[in-house]
Amino acid sequence: MFRFRAPAFADSLHAPLLPVAGWPLLPDGWVLDRVVGIGVDSRGRIFVAHRGEHPFLCFHADGRFSHEVGAEHQRATTAYDLRGPVPIPIATRTWLHGLHIDPWDNVWITDVGRHLLMKFSPEGRLLLTLGVDGESGCDERRFAQPTHVCVNPDGELFITDGYGNSRIVHRRADGTFIREWGRRGTEPGEFHTPHVITLADDGRLYMTDRENDRIQVFTQSGEVVDVWPGLHSVDGLHAAADGFIYGSSGIDRAVVKFDRRGRRLAVWIAPGDCLYPHGIFVTPQGDLYLADTGDRWEVTGPRPEERRVPPRTGPEGSAARCFRLPR
Repeated sequence: MFRFRAPAFADSLHAPLLPVAGWPLLPDGWVLDRVVGIGVDSRGRIFVAHRGEHPFLCFHADGRFSHEVGAEHQRATTAYDLRGPVPIPIATRTWLHGLHIDPWDNVWITDVGRHLLMKFSPEGRLLLTLGVDGESGCDERRFAQPTHVCVNPDGELFITDGYGNSRIVHRRADGTFIREWGRRGTEPGEFHTPHVITLADDGRLYMTDRENDRIQVFTQSGEVVDVWPGLHSVDGLHAAADGFIYGSSGIDRAVVKFDRRGRRLAVWIAPGDCLYPHGIFVTPQGDLYLADTGDRWEVTGPRPEERRVPPRTGPEGSAARCFRLPR
């Protein structure tokens, strides 16, 4: 990781994001605790992953609750902060992380506490599990706190094995290993916390190399196409149907619109009640969905050790949020 972090994102003074009030509608007594992933399928259903009770949910397009996804397959574990030289236990809870909806509306989720990748039907039936439950590693079978996945039109998987390892794993639709690339470092093709990976219609893979403050662009065989440096702690990333790439920086509460060459076209600082946009999805209709963990960062300087999350318990501030993009 670089010794100094990139400068924080600043609002580019475009028209603000327009929040959709009263979205979503949860069952009585249910709350969202640290929302980490969000996505929309071809029928307009919104899938949300968080780390409280009932952690994997589906909503109708108007925000009404539809159903819980794979409840019997979710369980609490302990995850670790692996960015430094010594693993630090964080908490024991459900540790869902990266959410992706494939071209057939199957819903994929990573579990960083259990070192798993799981594939569900839209109705919540478990279709495939990759990894060894509760066992970390860096080989053709095991992951170490995998962060995200995307699926190409042939059904092949590209997995960011990103908290414990620093690699992208390429597998066939049935999970068979094809290749991997990457290692810990700061050179092109090296990573520190590969966090989210998204596939654009140009066939290229766009990946947030979060702790290195950049986005890297790859062919599907692993060649580096481009590196976009100087992007402060980008968590979420989505190659949208409008041809642009949208990112979210949780520390800065920022949403960033890029063209395919990495130029920043707009930066929006999310409204004050949005505390940490961790995941992002933009629909063809111009609806922007954010997974807001509710975590609040304190930043006192440019060095990594000068940025921390104050202790927090419970769901305070966490939400799945919907906005309209400015026209």
